[in-house]
Amino acid sequence: MYTDDGRIVNFQRYGQHIALTCKNHPQLRWSTKNIAPIGCRSIFFNLGMDRNMRQECNCPASDLIPVVEGNEQKVPA
Repeated sequence: MYTDDGRIVNFQRYGQHIALTCKNHPQLRWSTKNIAPIGCRSIFFNLGMDRNMRQECNCPASDLIPVVEGNEQKVPA
């Protein structure tokens, strides 16, 4: 699932922020640095800029998957 050089996805530089979604809640978005595995760095919830800054679902980090923003396609594992 991860690249050989320690990235989550290969279409962004190492350390650059990437968007994540939950496989159970695909309408929600998170952000993390492109450093594998997901969760080894902080996961930033609430990309919708909700002022309450609450966690948007209670699913485990293992349910988060990268998405390509713009065309809303999930990145293949």
